[in-house]
Amino acid sequence: MRLDTVTAEIRPRSDWEAVDLGFALARRDFWRCIAVWWLALGVPTAAGAWLLWDQPVLLLALFWWCKPAGSRMVLFELSRRLFGEEPSWRSVWREIPRAWTRRFFYRFLWARFSPWLPVTLAVEDLEGLRGRAYKQRCGQVVRRGEGVVMWLYFLSDIAAAWLGFGILALFLMLVPEGQDGAWALAVESWDPNFPMEIPLLITRTVAACVMMAIPLADVFVTGAGFGIYINNRTWIEGWDVELAFKRLAQRLGNVAVVMLSFFMISLSVHGAEPRPPAEVIREVKAASEFTVHTVTERVAKPSKSLFGSWSGQSLKVLMMVFAISAVALLVGLLGCVLWKYRHVFTLRGPAGRPEKIAPSARRVMGMELSPHTLPADVPGAAWSLWQEGRGHEALALLYRGSISRVMELERVEIHESDTEGDCMRRVDQAGAAVHPEYFRGITGAWIRLAYAGVSPADAEVRALCRQWPFGERRTL
Repeated sequence: MRLDTVTAEIRPRSDWEAVDLGFALARRDFWRCIAVWWLALGVPTAAGAWLLWDQPVLLLALFWWCKPAGSRMVLFELSRRLFGEEPSWRSVWREIPRAWTRRFFYRFLWARFSPWLPVTLAVEDLEGLRGRAYKQRCGQVVRRGEGVVMWLYFLSDIAAAWLGFGILALFLMLVPEGQDGAWALAVESWDPNFPMEIPLLITRTVAACVMMAIPLADVFVTGAGFGIYINNRTWIEGWDVELAFKRLAQRLGNVAVVMLSFFMISLSVHGAEPRPPAEVIREVKAASEFTVHTVTERVAKPSKSLFGSWSGQSLKVLMMVFAISAVALLVGLLGCVLWKYRHVFTLRGPAGRPEKIAPSARRVMGMELSPHTLPADVPGAAWSLWQEGRGHEALALLYRGSISRVMELERVEIHESDTEGDCMRRVDQAGAAVHPEYFRGITGAWIRLAYAGVSPADAEVRALCRQWPFGERRTL
């Protein structure tokens, strides 16, 4: 390592100035860093996507877990370029297997959640220390900037998540109009009563966007950790002083040779008898400046508790974050419970039943709902249309007939601006009197035919007509 070849200014910095130095190094070689990051994780990610295509959440978790391999490649690139080297692609390919196998069990299992990983990774990879020497060195380099490193570690994943949702929003805005049928179908089929049953298309898209955002955040976090590492070594080892002396030696090298030559010539001219070296050394050591003074101090034994190595301020900040998160979670759960059981708080009339608003919608999604526009035998007419090969009209008649009947039976409030999902939610909230199971079945068949072009089987349509629960006579 030659300090005279560094490509950045080496001087003692504050913690956040060191972070800025790391960000600047990452920005300078951003595309190269992104390339080596994906070279390390590209093939494993492709293999994982092929094996876990139907489990995108598990794929995303494994991708995040293997992130240190990409961080090591970014650190390899930044460290070489800081000291004037330009790593070749051949050296990058040779480094990739070592990025995965070097202390695998320690880095990917035992120390995977270490909040000081952006700094200690440099100690492990650049200095090659292990065991006790590694622990002592990590204690030295994280002593300065400990709180900053922890903030970077905790906020990096939050930043990656927000950036991933930003990429998702950009993707949805750039989808051409009329080409988002599959996405619209997935959104419509997402039942709010079961919010954890997310359609597979939505889960895959969100996971892909977050996986694209993770390396963008990790490159800068790794650069910031490397900047803090360089700053700590500058404070500990005096790199700036060493560089200053080297520059001074380069400027005064020729002058020193001339002065030394003149001094030697003057000694030879005067013919002074040189004193024995041992006598000169004893005289110098006898001076008062070389007297050894010993001071004994008692040092308190360090605490062995779990939080003993944490500073008080960092612990307070972490406790505050946990407290805010707990309060936010409690408020969110309370809101979900109130929303789920909001019907309990509905104002009731004198007879003890909820006061219902007479439905006023006569057209929903372009379909006429007035009773006089429907045949007396809705399922019989729908089955006749289906046998004539007019499947779209048959299902449309069943669907709008169902909406019209639930509005008349229990006075379900359906607005003209409601979608299929809105109508299904209102029927579910109305209770068993409006037959929500049947309504859910006819809604699913109608959505598949109208938006995805998937025609139901004859047996399914015949069953829907036979199971018509709204009281008309059936001729099937």
